[in-house]
Amino acid sequence: MILVTLGTQDKSFERLLVEIERLIDQKVIREKVIVQAGYTNYFSNKMEIFDYLPKDEFEKLIHQARILITHGGVGSIFDGLARNKKIIAVPRLSKYMEHTNDHQLQVIEKLGSEGYILPCAGIEDIEENLKKISKFRPKKYHENNYQMLSLIENFIENDSNHFSSSIFEYFTFGIFFMAFQSIFSCLGLFQNLPSLEICFIYWLLSYIMILFFYSIFQKKQLRISKKFFGFSLICLSIHILSFLVFQSFFEFFHCMVISSLISFILGYLIFMLVFGGRNVCSD
Repeated sequence: MILVTLGTQDKSFERLLVEIERLIDQKVIREKVIVQAGYTNYFSNKMEIFDYLPKDEFEKLIHQARILITHGGVGSIFDGLARNKKIIAVPRLSKYMEHTNDHQLQVIEKLGSEGYILPCAGIEDIEENLKKISKFRPKKYHENNYQMLSLIENFIENDSNHFSSSIFEYFTFGIFFMAFQSIFSCLGLFQNLPSLEICFIYWLLSYIMILFFYSIFQKKQLRISKKFFGFSLICLSIHILSFLVFQSFFEFFHCMVISSLISFILGYLIFMLVFGGRNVCSD
């Protein structure tokens, strides 16, 4: 059995599954294929696909697998190495919006050069590595291995780029959100309703618009996680409370702008302190 794992990264890695299905059609792969797809939405009647499984069930699959084909996540690769599995690793690439940077490529190249895995620079290398796999004898992995520790340090360093990218993404969200709030306020829609209801409607419309444009520009289907939903409710609560406080002092338009700004700033503090600046779209 071949186990394909895409990890918990909140971006799609459909390219890998398309290639696996092609290799099945071409009879390059003739055995059963099980896929842990995570956030990648993909249907195939030629593979057994699931999002996530309990840890003990997932470990059983790794134990049973003859070959592990995985993305370049350090955790996924080390899980296989610890169980002495033959691993083919394929990196998620930023140019395809599969990750925020290309650190997986660096990790895979390093592990491949050390003889622990069969590395793929791209999807097209999977077929060639499958032909090599029967003769491949992976280097024995030891938990105290110096090279492994170096790779983890390198991963953490690169992960800080994701931290910065997430903060930039949050600021982009905030700026566009306030822009939509201002546009709706200028248009003066729903003026026959109480001001608090108008405030809520404008917030909801802005929220929907942001999600819509985000899914278009990121070229993926946005999945609303529990974290994302909870964070949104917190920001909405701050926005409504701010509006109630300032509506006695300012006209509607200025009150909306001020409330948006306050919810953005306090939301940022929550984003930093509670979520550590990480992407709240994943659980």
